[in-house]
Amino acid sequence: MRGRLPAGPTTSDGGSTIDLDPKVRVRFAPSPTGSLHIGSARTALFNYLFARHNGGCLILRSEDTDAARSETHLEEAILADLRWLGLDWDEGPDRGGPAAPYRQSERGDSYREAARRLVDEGHAYHCFCSQERLEERRAEELAAGRMPRYDRACHGMTADEVQARLDGGERAALRLEVPEGEIVADDLIRGPMAFHSDVIGDFIILRSDGMASYNFAAAVDDAAMGITHVIRGDDHLTNTARQLLVLRALGTQPVDLPRYAHNSLILGADGGKLSKRQGAVAVGDYRELGYLPQAVVNYLALLSWSHGDDEVLDLERLIADFELDQLSSSPAVFDLDKLGWLNHQWIMASSDDEHLRRVAERLPAGTPPQAAAALAAVLKSSLRTYGEVADQAAAVLDRPAIEGELLEPVRRAAAVLAAFRRLRAAAPPYVSPDSARELLAAYRAEGKAVGLGPRDVLMPLRIALTGSEHGPELPFVLAALARDETQARIDAALTAASISDQREAP
Repeated sequence: MRGRLPAGPTTSDGGSTIDLDPKVRVRFAPSPTGSLHIGSARTALFNYLFARHNGGCLILRSEDTDAARSETHLEEAILADLRWLGLDWDEGPDRGGPAAPYRQSERGDSYREAARRLVDEGHAYHCFCSQERLEERRAEELAAGRMPRYDRACHGMTADEVQARLDGGERAALRLEVPEGEIVADDLIRGPMAFHSDVIGDFIILRSDGMASYNFAAAVDDAAMGITHVIRGDDHLTNTARQLLVLRALGTQPVDLPRYAHNSLILGADGGKLSKRQGAVAVGDYRELGYLPQAVVNYLALLSWSHGDDEVLDLERLIADFELDQLSSSPAVFDLDKLGWLNHQWIMASSDDEHLRRVAERLPAGTPPQAAAALAAVLKSSLRTYGEVADQAAAVLDRPAIEGELLEPVRRAAAVLAAFRRLRAAAPPYVSPDSARELLAAYRAEGKAVGLGPRDVLMPLRIALTGSEHGPELPFVLAALARDETQARIDAALTAASISDQREAP
């Protein structure tokens, strides 16, 4: 029955077992050989939503058997990215659990014991073929237009022959004996999927160095951890056939086999597999670019799941509504514009305190808190990502160089700009946006007194302060700039206009 798992290598009479809750148990099993890919993050999300929707258990399993490429810091980074996304798990290498250990590098004994049992029961056999012979056979098969598969050259060896060669120092891999016929998996997203043994062949389960192959380790672990559903990308479809063969050979009853669900891959805008040449592909990249985790999760959920007119969805809503059979089997195209739109919605929904904190993190070191607050307030409606903060804030924080046609409006408004300078000199070092509005009202009154309309006085002031005719609202610009800086910019603009005027004089 599901839930009766080996606590370690089993004995011939069944060995010791532990009880696991027979509720839904799913696993996310990243390989710590690189950063968490955005596609893998979506797989983790679907497992998380399915587990939480069904009141089940999510297991995090580190598939770190590639010793040459697996690194501890990469595992830690993957876990950090998952936490940043707001996804948690119930069992894993960082917190233990009843099916521990959760790193495949620590589960070698269970793989070797399972492989030995398959050999003893006639489901697997030793293979002494060299890599050179296997490659030659593969080339021959391809040249003949056939699907390469192992020719069972070592299949008929007797136990005595095998032992003699092992005693002679030869190393052997172990292969699963694949029975003829079809392997059928009733996919929860795609429906029944059939694979014929002709295209699989007897595959290696244990390499000659004693390391388990991916499909063997994954199947043994799924059985040992009581996995009820395997939710992953459709690039694993052929792996499913091999893992089912392993599970059946190990004696797993049909009722206890995991149910499989293969979601579609994420494609780039060019229709190819999402890759670095098209931009950011790792979760950490989007974090650095200033996307919010709520927006990333929201977008990943929608990539294969139509939710009608509702598109801005939090985790609580996603958990409540998630159903595997509603996921599309068609490839999903990653749309950076749609992600940007969603991120903007989440920025607008964020609290003022959280928004200010995120903006302040992206501003130049030493930016005064008054300036940060003013910039946070004025930029909120225009930001698609927090990665845009530095560039947008630079339009206010960087002292402009005023040249060319921009000097003429300053020259015409020189008198009122000098009046604004006096008004600002009488105000505190920093003003609030509301106080800035009062200053601007007094400034407009100065202009009106000499026959200048609002545009005639406000545009030159904006040019003097930012070097542009367009940009953030002036009250917030004034609130972001200290009094001395405001004075200095007006002085510089008036000086530049005066020098230009003298050069043009006959």
